[in-house]
Amino acid sequence: MRKGLLVAVVLMAAGSLTATAQSSGGTIGFGAGASTESVRPPDAKRVRTAVTGLLGWSVGTRATSFPQVSFLESAVKADALGLACIEGFSSQVVSPAIRKNLTSGLTPEEVAVVRSKLHGLNLKMAAYHVDAIGPDANSRRTLFEFARNLGADTIVAPVDFAALPELDRVANEFGVNLAVESKDGDALMAALAARSKRIGAAADVGYWVAKNIQPLLGIATLQDRSMVVSLPEKMPADTLSAFLLGMAKLEPDPKESPNACTNCSRPYSGIRPVFLTVEPASVDTFEKAARPAMGYRVGKIASEMATTSPSKVPDAERQKIEAALPLQAPGKIRRARKLLVIDLCPAGAYYHASIAHTNLALQLMAQKTKAFEPVFSNDLNNLKYDKIRKFDAVFLNNTEGEIFSDPEVLAGLIRYVKEGGGLAGIHAASYASLDVPEFGELLGATDGPHKVETATLRIEDPKSPLNYGFTTATIEREDEFYHFLPDGPYSRDKLHILISIDADKSDLTQWKVRPDKDYGLSWIRSYGRGRVFHCALGHTPTLFATPALAAHVLAGIQFVLGDLDADTTPSAKMKKKQPAPAE
Repeated sequence: MRKGLLVAVVLMAAGSLTATAQSSGGTIGFGAGASTESVRPPDAKRVRTAVTGLLGWSVGTRATSFPQVSFLESAVKADALGLACIEGFSSQVVSPAIRKNLTSGLTPEEVAVVRSKLHGLNLKMAAYHVDAIGPDANSRRTLFEFARNLGADTIVAPVDFAALPELDRVANEFGVNLAVESKDGDALMAALAARSKRIGAAADVGYWVAKNIQPLLGIATLQDRSMVVSLPEKMPADTLSAFLLGMAKLEPDPKESPNACTNCSRPYSGIRPVFLTVEPASVDTFEKAARPAMGYRVGKIASEMATTSPSKVPDAERQKIEAALPLQAPGKIRRARKLLVIDLCPAGAYYHASIAHTNLALQLMAQKTKAFEPVFSNDLNNLKYDKIRKFDAVFLNNTEGEIFSDPEVLAGLIRYVKEGGGLAGIHAASYASLDVPEFGELLGATDGPHKVETATLRIEDPKSPLNYGFTTATIEREDEFYHFLPDGPYSRDKLHILISIDADKSDLTQWKVRPDKDYGLSWIRSYGRGRVFHCALGHTPTLFATPALAAHVLAGIQFVLGDLDADTTPSAKMKKKQPAPAE
């Protein structure tokens, strides 16, 4: 290692930073513990917070980056930037009401005020910086106890290397990490060699740049000790992007956890928790620069995650699906068709048990009707241009998580549909890449509060060939219904709604999400020269065991394949197309 490498030793409690920013700050109906003070959007909607589950990077800022304000005022500003983490400083005043520095001199009541405010903001104190650690055992224990009481993950301070063995024991005792500031990289790494695996390293990238040390070389030298990384304010976007991509490539290969279940999250092991500090003026730059790093990680995960085998469907449920599927395709098969089926749910995204049922239904539909050939693959390279052109349509089977982080993958899909390709999605497909607005605009919706419930569904366009299987104007259905938000991309001005919740016949008293009570669940649209179909039903395994709904999805597939013509006039404009009544 080159001399002058500024790094910090971090004693990391296992997984402590990984979960830092995964809660949904400031959202409605997305789970318990949603903050009432936080103004930041749900964490999955911004790269700065979505990156945590994917790469283990918790992104925050130093409280002192906001000049001439107190710590709690800085916390409010950090939340307003959409950050979920902050680094506190002992040199900073707590608040206008508590004119004391953030030190162990605070009373228990004052500490409670700090914790309450951070909790209200759903903000994690990922690090707590002090100028020095006390010279004796009592002062050191007092410091670690105070940091623990604050809820801080890590203490950052300059330390005599000779004290590391004792501090290691104290850090483990209190469950608080320690970051040691040092400019002597060689001596520091030698000291780390004797420490436990709780000890990692953090890098001041700005210092490296000032000393003409290549940041990637510095990070590579630290290997698995790189646990804290401080990013400079004026790092060019392309340089920052290359650096973050290099960091992502240093992560261990993803492997599906052995305890992953089939009806919940499928987390991946291997990520190392890292706390990244970003200067406030650089947060938006980070948002764009981190996309290639996320895309690289998703690609690695996709290479390890095979599509779900239909064999996972229990025999009794398989028989019901086989009995309910249509024997013939509603549209004329104009030529042989290939349907690319993706069911990728990376980085611990919720994994639906009904994925297996959908894959089974698609397999059996193809066998029965010969309408298409399903190609099951989670290789996202298939979506890049022009490899995607060998398929007639893409089907997203409950895909959830950061699927479209790679700009090349997203650009390939959008171009493909605009130039005449087809895209179909079912249920949780709208939860793919909530941090990428372009995908939500393409599909027609993103997220919304939801739960499994019973509702009356209205068949909005009974003349549409996609609704040929329905014989009544309404149907009763138990499913997990998404109530798409009014500020999202869902709009009757863009979408031709096929099925919606009948607000007059359903209990919507707990759902005050949309004043217009417009809860569409299935639609089609034109997108350039291409076609899009999305059915938000399908959380429960009974979708394809219901003949009318199975026929609806098959018709939607034929529509996006190009074998079934249908009117895609947006619903808001449909009345204008109706002929005037005869006088």
